[in-house]
Amino acid sequence: MNLTQQLHRALQLAPDQPLTICGDRVRSARESADRVARLAGALRSLGVESGDRVALLATNSDRYHEAFFATWWIGAVVAPLNIRWSLAEIGLALRDAGPRVLLVDDAFAAHVPRLRQECPAVAEFVHCGDGTAPDGTTGYEELIAGSEPVEDLRVGGDELAALLYTGGTTGAPKGVMVSHQALTFSTLGTQVAGHSSIPGGLLLTCAPMFHIASIVSWLGQLTVGGTIVFLPGFGAAQVLDAVARHRITTLSLVPTMIQMLLDHPEASAHDLSSVRSLRYGASTMPAALLERAMAAFPQAGFTQGYGMTETAMVTQLGAEEHRAGGHLLRSAGRATPHCEIRILGPDGTELPRGEVGELVVRGASLMLGYWNRPEETAAVLRDGWMHTGDGASMDQDGYVFVADRIKDMIISGGENVYSAEVENALALHPAVAACAVVGLPDARWGERVHAVVVLRPGATAGEDDLRAHTRELIAGYKVPRSVEFTDALPLSGAGKVLKRELRAARLAQR
Repeated sequence: MNLTQQLHRALQLAPDQPLTICGDRVRSARESADRVARLAGALRSLGVESGDRVALLATNSDRYHEAFFATWWIGAVVAPLNIRWSLAEIGLALRDAGPRVLLVDDAFAAHVPRLRQECPAVAEFVHCGDGTAPDGTTGYEELIAGSEPVEDLRVGGDELAALLYTGGTTGAPKGVMVSHQALTFSTLGTQVAGHSSIPGGLLLTCAPMFHIASIVSWLGQLTVGGTIVFLPGFGAAQVLDAVARHRITTLSLVPTMIQMLLDHPEASAHDLSSVRSLRYGASTMPAALLERAMAAFPQAGFTQGYGMTETAMVTQLGAEEHRAGGHLLRSAGRATPHCEIRILGPDGTELPRGEVGELVVRGASLMLGYWNRPEETAAVLRDGWMHTGDGASMDQDGYVFVADRIKDMIISGGENVYSAEVENALALHPAVAACAVVGLPDARWGERVHAVVVLRPGATAGEDDLRAHTRELIAGYKVPRSVEFTDALPLSGAGKVLKRELRAARLAQR
């Protein structure tokens, strides 16, 4: 099955109904399909061939939707970039992906000269914003207006559909290779398990579309029919207004976003009764916050999804289980229909129910591997199983309880932060002799990035100095939210920092 099938289906079943809404722009399925076919022709005229990459550095919009479909239309590969990265990180990903074309919107248009200099492999820059196309770029609407539609190649199956970049423990972004099959099965399996997209409903897309969860939500709504309403990004006031104005039926949010919605002073003034499905995931949902959310959206079915870029959604806790309450609310749910889950011990054998081990996954939604990284691919994809690096247990009924991350990854506000990446940035400061980064519980962000630093003898640096230094090297959400100084870090006999001890000591001080 190919991903463009959902657009063909919308065109066949409801050609004149609104398919996308973005600000004042409302486009029917007929208009959307025609624009996609013309944009596909334009990309081909720019030299994009099957298997080539088309990168996007832009906020959410109907044009993001069109660019995805147009790229798939001609058998090419989308490479959406994290808009919260620093320019240095964006440059690393671009040089790794080697896209033929890069689409930028108004938010990033000013960076085109630097990106062109740092990424000479990018042959064409397309401006997909609403403002005037800057020098050195081609206007998006100009391309569509000047191109003839081309036929859909209907590429699908195991062919590469997307390069989704995620941070790496080496400090460089890794491109996760996701096939048409993987996205299709994840979308269908997630819908079967949770019925989270309402047929004929309206999905509000405010979580960034470079995240796999947002992509699966978008495809899920298209699969069951309905309309996609796009916001450039998340803002509590904007989301509240959009829900009330458009009568949104489905929301897909991370817990931090939910908390910001509930804490907004105008939340009670908006009519949120249209929301019938609220999906959440990407980080831990505190029990108190979940109770508040369910009270604020009493008419909505809540669904939790667990997964990672490499696996897409692999477990779900559905609406009925949320309504039942109890200990299951601490669970990540059960395996979705498209995958199989096991909990393995250190020796690779499956553990008895209730024991904590590594969660591994097998199924149709797994990545093909890491782009240009065969050794790292072999390390996590073994005998058909994806080794997630997450510690978890499973009860007798198949419910999965995630205990901790075996890898040193922090999830802050729904974003993945790899401690080694932050440590590498800190270590470049001339005053830092040694450092370690751990995640600590945070009421707003789920977890916060906390740095423990040893200074060089005679050197001085304060928390603000180190935060400003790291902000120049890594994305803002990766910058430590708290920094403490110590004389020495606890080390194992092999000389490795004992992060478990660091974390436990700081939790004991709370």
